[in-house]
Amino acid sequence: MEPQPQSRPGPEGVEGVVERYLNAVRAQSAAVPASYPPPRSKRYPGSPRTPLPWPGPGAPPLTGAGLDRLSALLLGYGPRRVETLTSAGLSALTGTPSSGPVFARVLPAWFTLRRSVPSGGAYYPGEIYLAWTGSAELPAGVYHYDHVHHCLELLRSASPVAELDRLLGATGTPANGARRSALLLACRPWKNSGKYRAFGYQLGTIDVGVLLGQLLTSTPAATVHLAPDPRAADDLLGLDGVVESVYAVIELPTTATVEPDAPPDRTPPPDPVGLTNDRLALADADPSAVALHRAISAGGDAAVRADPHPPDTGAAASPPPPTTAPVRLPEVTSLDLAGAAAGRVSASDLAPGLRLGQLADILAYAGGHRATTTALDTLSRHPLHPSLWCLVSQVDGLPPGAYRYDPRQHLLWPSAGTGPQAPTTNVVDRRMATAGVTVFVVAGGHQPMADLTPTAFRQLHLLTGAVVQLTALACQAVGAAARPIGGFSARDAAEQLGLPHGHTPVVQLLLGAPKPRAGLLAVALTEGTSDA
Repeated sequence: MEPQPQSRPGPEGVEGVVERYLNAVRAQSAAVPASYPPPRSKRYPGSPRTPLPWPGPGAPPLTGAGLDRLSALLLGYGPRRVETLTSAGLSALTGTPSSGPVFARVLPAWFTLRRSVPSGGAYYPGEIYLAWTGSAELPAGVYHYDHVHHCLELLRSASPVAELDRLLGATGTPANGARRSALLLACRPWKNSGKYRAFGYQLGTIDVGVLLGQLLTSTPAATVHLAPDPRAADDLLGLDGVVESVYAVIELPTTATVEPDAPPDRTPPPDPVGLTNDRLALADADPSAVALHRAISAGGDAAVRADPHPPDTGAAASPPPPTTAPVRLPEVTSLDLAGAAAGRVSASDLAPGLRLGQLADILAYAGGHRATTTALDTLSRHPLHPSLWCLVSQVDGLPPGAYRYDPRQHLLWPSAGTGPQAPTTNVVDRRMATAGVTVFVVAGGHQPMADLTPTAFRQLHLLTGAVVQLTALACQAVGAAARPIGGFSARDAAEQLGLPHGHTPVVQLLLGAPKPRAGLLAVALTEGTSDA
């Protein structure tokens, strides 16, 4: 049985908690961190399970309704089904040789899904929950998504409408029988802290933002909430808010088939398994990261709300353009970002050959100029929404240099930076960092990052993650390749970009033409591929 939830802290000491955390990230050493057992996926043994349709070989294509619709949404998080990967694919993802007794022992116990690149052990820190009003195929209740087995685990039965009203605020009487359901995106912030230490908390929030951006590409009528009531959210799911907490909620309009005013089920969810590593890591986590997480979980500060129609100037406005004439970008083409999700991977190598038209499309969809859903458009108008800056090395049709993207007019403004003198990161080879363009997701246009409230700090990184995923999806859609990198010199990047005071690069993405690197993940990871 898992330990009982810890008591929630009060809001004392909120002031300065973000600055102390950022100082800890900058000061952390390169020493090898403590090791823990490999993280495992969270599951609820004994809970009733609802398998979701899988669009594998021989299966009928998914439709746009019912469980098919839910399956399509959730597959954006778990696009690789474990039991249908090849032995070579599993070997690449687990780092275990595919021959010998070791692989035979690892395979049956491999209860976790991984990224396509091995950073941080490739373990996702996100969890998805579904508060469902009810349908003919799925009874009303609260569910956990088991991404390894692609199924829903029932945590509580009966309609969750009352709890959602408490969490998100009551709504008026809906028309045509529509009721609110929701996807709740939670984070296990200590799942990867064994490698990344203090920085892991920041990276985990970006990861949830990546998941948020992915899901919002496929939910045209959704409403997103970036600052849900932490107490109401964690109580609804029965979470220990210090170990796992809800970071964002995607509200989905659905048609209920059960009485929504029925008394909610107050039975506590069953005890989960899979959090042992998280609790060990929490006990040894950086104190400033723990303090930051506790400050947000306590609900001790106000969130920054999105303005659906922000003015042209104000907190979120971009810096004034320089006197140099801008680069007018080619007209934006229509892209299917939802369809690009299945092929989205982080590139292991890049080649020259990126064209200006491809870069224009990528910036338009990632920067908010061309939002594909209402929810993404709302995010692009958020006061904390980051901006995009570029260090161009080799782009056909664009001179090398530093640029700022203007999403309102779809222009590139040359900046006063020094340009790409040298790569700002040593995480990858120099040829990869100079093959095309480095896009930086930059926080700015508001108070400095260190002066943000804890909740606003989380919102900023959720928005950053969404931009990262939109960039990667647009790259996939136009035939380009991308590699997000969190480890780089922010000082060097700011100098080369010519960033104004108060602007901070948060993530960089290396963009270029695809170039498979032999011997590194150069195996078929497609469902249904045989070992022959």
